[in-house]
Amino acid sequence: MLSRTRRFAALAVAAAASIALLSAQPGRAADTDNVIRFGASLALTGGLASEGTLVKDGYDWMVREINAHGGLTVAGKKYTVEIKYYDDGSDTPTAVRLTKKLLDEDHVNFLLGPYGSGATNATSAVAEQYKIPMVDAHGSANTIYAKGNKYIFGVLNPADQYATPMLQLAKEQKDPPKTIAFVREDTLFANIGIESAAKQAEALGMKVVYNEKYPSGTKDFSTIIAAIKAQKPDMVLAGGYQGDMIVITRQIREGGLGVKMLGFLLGPTVRGYVGTLGALAEGTLEPTQWNANMGWHDQWFNLSSEQFAAAFDKEYHYVPDYHAPQSAAALEVFYNAIRKANSLDPQKVRDTIASSTFESFYGPIKFSEGGINVGKSMACIQIQHVKTTGTNEQQYLPVPVWPAKLRGSAHVIYPLK
Repeated sequence: MLSRTRRFAALAVAAAASIALLSAQPGRAADTDNVIRFGASLALTGGLASEGTLVKDGYDWMVREINAHGGLTVAGKKYTVEIKYYDDGSDTPTAVRLTKKLLDEDHVNFLLGPYGSGATNATSAVAEQYKIPMVDAHGSANTIYAKGNKYIFGVLNPADQYATPMLQLAKEQKDPPKTIAFVREDTLFANIGIESAAKQAEALGMKVVYNEKYPSGTKDFSTIIAAIKAQKPDMVLAGGYQGDMIVITRQIREGGLGVKMLGFLLGPTVRGYVGTLGALAEGTLEPTQWNANMGWHDQWFNLSSEQFAAAFDKEYHYVPDYHAPQSAAALEVFYNAIRKANSLDPQKVRDTIASSTFESFYGPIKFSEGGINVGKSMACIQIQHVKTTGTNEQQYLPVPVWPAKLRGSAHVIYPLK
């Protein structure tokens, strides 16, 4: 039996340990300085830096918008919003380590997703471990949401839906493509997107004449392009990230591969694609999660899709593709949930996110049991009217070409010249 002195000492140690544990719990910082902190590990350097920078611009825009509207009032207390960033260098293990640091050392209240399916898939396990909700804006692989995790929610349509708009557009053309070739980087996002695309193409009556993957870090695709050219496909669809897609586009267009349609899971609308390729980008296709012409209207901030694009352009001096509004929508999911829960308790906020249904300038938000946004669908854009300004900067229009209701009076460039 412990002596009285030793019992008091033991109780003191236990109390100190409890206090230390409480102070280390994520989500405590807002209680002391009236700031709700979000944490994000982003690819701000490395191979995905172009996309990661666009992601950050969207997050930052929405932070300013929320604070300009008075921040958030929770249980009668007014809070401003901040984001703590770390640069993961486009490296997934680093993203995992930094996400843990955001929770263990920075004590952020909630998590925003990184860029890319690989990093999002890995860091979602951290959110699950800590039971802190993460809203994902830029990881589309279906496997992220197929593990039964309860703390990951994605505002974007998943990877297996990316090719659908392009293939449907192809099928609607007079003398549609009859044969198709696929090539993709051996990554989570691209593999899921292209494997689904191949099945969809066959279901639409198209013959798959080539379907291969290449290792990350490939610099020259001439051997792959030659193998595709030998099959004489009517359409080529490629999956990967922007840098690779620029090289593949150039080598296809300059290599005399006379396809009727050329599509990418992503790339043409990302800044730098048209600027690098110029006229070679004309007519390329990309599915899009969002376009300014989609006509969505936001119930919280009274902004339409078009008004968001104009406001963003005024501040950042470029017309946003889907990356910025996607990031903004992720923060708005938290804005909606925190207001409705009237709490910063992670579990209450998580439960409110799960039952959320609302309209945003990004589109309708409604989550499936697995955390996928089932409220919206995707569209398809085509790069048209590429021209060079006096400063040699490439200008272009990402024209919505599918579905028809978004196309209006615009015409699809088909077949490619």
